[in-house]
Amino acid sequence: MTEAIDNIRTLVVGWESPYHETKVWNFDVHEYLRFLFESMVNYDASDLYLTFWETPVYRIYWETLRVQGLAKLDDNMLKSFWNLLIKTDADKDLFQKNMSVDLWVSLNGRRYRVNVSKQRTHLMVVARLLAEKVPTIDSLWLPQIFKALMNRTSGLIFVAWPTGSWKSTTLAAMVEEVNMYKHRHIITIEDPIEYMFNPQNCIFEQKQLWRDITSFASAMKYALRQRPDIILFWEARDPESLENAMALAETGHLVITTIHSRSVEQTVNKIISMFPTDKQDQIRNNLSENLVAIIVQKLLKRKDWNGMVPAHEIVLNNTAIENAIREDKLNQIDNVISTNRAAWMQLLDDDLAKLVIEWKVDLQDTVEHVRDMAHFRDAISNAWISF
Repeated sequence: MTEAIDNIRTLVVGWESPYHETKVWNFDVHEYLRFLFESMVNYDASDLYLTFWETPVYRIYWETLRVQGLAKLDDNMLKSFWNLLIKTDADKDLFQKNMSVDLWVSLNGRRYRVNVSKQRTHLMVVARLLAEKVPTIDSLWLPQIFKALMNRTSGLIFVAWPTGSWKSTTLAAMVEEVNMYKHRHIITIEDPIEYMFNPQNCIFEQKQLWRDITSFASAMKYALRQRPDIILFWEARDPESLENAMALAETGHLVITTIHSRSVEQTVNKIISMFPTDKQDQIRNNLSENLVAIIVQKLLKRKDWNGMVPAHEIVLNNTAIENAIREDKLNQIDNVISTNRAAWMQLLDDDLAKLVIEWKVDLQDTVEHVRDMAHFRDAISNAWISF
């Protein structure tokens, strides 16, 4: 039995702690919150959920698990957490305005991204444990094409994924690749700042929404005056941010951003559809000319329960992709990817099949991510795996 599975079983049946439910109210709230955060490290949990009238819940290797030995949280406890986490007037004002605020917490050398929000009129806290140090492309088992992409000096790179797919971690690894080997000026525009880079060869400006900037769009607009080489902004949320990103790419800057989508084709569609109809042809032209790559990333549990492993769909811009975008023939993209495997392009289904064949992930865990089941079946059947 692996240590990870033992940890999960311990969480399910409860653990011995100073905070057993029979004496849960007789303790210091600050120390209790510290205990909950530190337990994320001890149990290799990625997320912690603190919700009204629930015991604390941890996410470990994609599973959400209630801690049975601790008392359920009431409004007084959640309000105490709110007071401990939201310390500045600016964050308090932002919470009152949006009923949600993103923060980061540093504890014993580890950093946590924290969101405080409301649900059914009650407070809720969700914490994400960040990697102990800025990761590298190799440490995350990312394809080597990620390194080649960071050698580019201009253009647009989109990384797409659902929530909880190593978004901040992967972006940090891409930037760290430049930091280790290049001499560049890098601007990151984040919400909130998650990884604090230790400048090695690069100069860094790290800007946080609502603390250093008023919007992604405005930060992108004025970035040109700061003479950056690389701009990483957190998410392509609106047309103005995208237009500013394209303008920066056109003027000789490498721009990296994220977008929520499930495939390369869906990513392009989502970008174009952000704009009014009368501007979409112009955006297609701009995107086709400035696009460097689109990467779709998903996470799966490793078969040996030793963490997670990413699967990718990757398209690199070439003449065929450029024409497909400009002429609005996006249904041709998958075929272009399939015929350019030697050039580091790949379909997600092919990478999922590869992970199954290499015994890195369980076959059943891949099924929910497969888009073309017939294609996936053919890929794994060639390796004598029945499905």
